[in-house]
Amino acid sequence: MRRCVGLVALAFVVAACSVGSDVVDGRAQEDIDNEPPYGAGVVVGETYDYVMYVHCGVRWTRIDGVWWETAPFDDGNANPPEGWGNPFDAGTLTVIDETTAEYAGGPDVTVRFERTDVTQTPFACE
Repeated sequence: MRRCVGLVALAFVVAACSVGSDVVDGRAQEDIDNEPPYGAGVVVGETYDYVMYVHCGVRWTRIDGVWWETAPFDDGNANPPEGWGNPFDAGTLTVIDETTAEYAGGPDVTVRFERTDVTQTPFACE
């Protein structure tokens, strides 16, 4: 079963990096941030619609209330790889087990993330 999650513009992103002045109708950001897959409560084996902030490249993403990490990759200029959305890329997230999740998005790319204990935003986009 897939859960539809609204467009996510995490509060830290807005504070750390200007993404324009577009207005998006929908639920309050705090509500989205605190629900799975972003907030606590993800289900192992579940696939979620997922919107990842990738403006500064791909390395960190928030899943299950904590930050998960992958080997960093970008276009060489701290932007997402060619073909990815920017500043956000929409795809799906599958929680493989308690410590591993896979994001499928961009141009047919799957990225494996490993769970960390980090709860505060681990980066600042400049």
